[in-house]
Amino acid sequence: MTRRASILAYSLILVLGLLGLQSWGIAVARVERHVIGAIEARTGLTVTALERAEIAFLPLPRISLSQVAFAQRDGSLAGRALRLRAQARLLPLLAGRIDFDRIDLVGPQLDVAVAQAGDSPADWLAGPLDDLQRLRGQSRIVITAGSVFLRSEGAIRSILRDVNLVLAEREALAPLAVTGTVTWRGVPAEISLLWPVATARGRTLLSVDAPLLKLQFDGQRSSAPETITTGQLTLATRSLPDLLGWFGEAPRLASAIGPLSLSADLRVRPHDTALSNVVLRLDGDRLDGALNLATAAGRTALSGTLAGATLDVGRLLGRVAWPSASLAPDAAPLPFEAWTAQDLDLRISVETARLDGARLTDVATYLLVKKGRFEAGIGRASAYGGSLKGRLLATTTPAGVDVKLTGGLDRLNLGRAGADLPPLARLSGTAALQFALDGLGHTLPDLVASLSGKGSLSLRQGELSGFAFAELMRRAERNPGLALRDWRQGKTAFESAGATATIANGVLTLADAQMSGQGYRLTLVGTAGLADAQLDMAALLQPATGPLRLPFRLKGPLAAPAFDLQAESLLRPAAAGEAEPAPSR
Repeated sequence: MTRRASILAYSLILVLGLLGLQSWGIAVARVERHVIGAIEARTGLTVTALERAEIAFLPLPRISLSQVAFAQRDGSLAGRALRLRAQARLLPLLAGRIDFDRIDLVGPQLDVAVAQAGDSPADWLAGPLDDLQRLRGQSRIVITAGSVFLRSEGAIRSILRDVNLVLAEREALAPLAVTGTVTWRGVPAEISLLWPVATARGRTLLSVDAPLLKLQFDGQRSSAPETITTGQLTLATRSLPDLLGWFGEAPRLASAIGPLSLSADLRVRPHDTALSNVVLRLDGDRLDGALNLATAAGRTALSGTLAGATLDVGRLLGRVAWPSASLAPDAAPLPFEAWTAQDLDLRISVETARLDGARLTDVATYLLVKKGRFEAGIGRASAYGGSLKGRLLATTTPAGVDVKLTGGLDRLNLGRAGADLPPLARLSGTAALQFALDGLGHTLPDLVASLSGKGSLSLRQGELSGFAFAELMRRAERNPGLALRDWRQGKTAFESAGATATIANGVLTLADAQMSGQGYRLTLVGTAGLADAQLDMAALLQPATGPLRLPFRLKGPLAAPAFDLQAESLLRPAAAGEAEPAPSR
């Protein structure tokens, strides 16, 4: 036998001898009481039942409790485990004391009592963290293949499954360190937490890596005079609605946000979370500013100011799950309460905004939402040499949703706008528009049928493509039989064009609309039903001088009405004093 082997053998004999000097021959029940007492002291859990206890000292001291039940003394936590295994420390054992460096809970089912009003993970964790804070320290606790049931007044609020966590050993005043994996609401997540539980101030770390969320937080937490957590936060998600849905929230407007990443300086106080130095990326568009999230009287309120270089507003609006646009008589009531369930006060300014092909510059927008009130608008924006603004205000009343819509644009260059907006490609010139609408109703059909208001449009120094009105006049004067040929081709230059309209009970009436150019004048009168989107209007083309009058009919669906020349009147010069054609409905 070598010298080293001899030393090891003598050491083992000495250890066994020291163990033999201790009173381990006492009754098994007494040993169990000592073991259970030591486990309770190092975990904060009271063992309430067990099926069998196994104690072994070789090759290493270890204790195993089968089908063990345990609970917190105040009843905030209770559970059972298939097995509780504890590894005893050798040196304390030689001195006759029992202490553990590791305690394993295998297949545990834990019931955690949470506050009835608590509805967030922070609320759910408050109780267990307070229990750990009362401990002077704990052994390393390993939870394997566990389940955690969060209950309020006996009802299950949420369940954590596939819980595999390690609570690192800590002594008095040391922070709690937790790492591992859990599955919550069907989504697996890898978490890491460092939390000060026994000091007034300490470092705080949180990391969450899940398919729906990548989160990192590094900061400080203090508890005097009030609990405040500050630090640097970064998070990213592939879809904000999916992430909020994971937490049980479904704000309607959140559907506008797809991929999102955020970094900010975070400050958390009771019922208030402030984010400063925010860098927010939405589909690659960067916004900088500040945000604040607060809760009061059961409502959440998000406010903030953001600014950036570019923002694709059209893509955001395209994702929103708007209420059904059905105008059927049996349409469902407008879901106004769902749209105003959370308070919002957001101000966003960008150098360039994109809106379904349109390009806006120097844009300032806002969104204000409170219970029973929804307001959104463009405070200012420049577009194609001109400016525009708009405001939508909706409030709830006993008679339904009261909607007010106002807007306008000034000095808009239609030629430049047509390059980005195909519906305007047939027009050129400078345009100005003003409108104001009011409506009231419980459903969309009721709201549209109640619309009232007015609007005005003016154009100057431009061209209308697709109609050769001036050429048509010249042909009709020389040879009326040739006037029907090719009048829908070419362009018509105009010096001015304008229209004023009134809206009452969902019907638009065009009372004064005309376009004039060199040698001609075109007038248009009629109505348009907003509910059925149907046009019924009459137009009259005539020269600046002379008796010739060419009547037209504009009729059909608003998206594609038919514009036809009334051929039967083409060859008949109008008699003096003959009335202009009027629309019929």
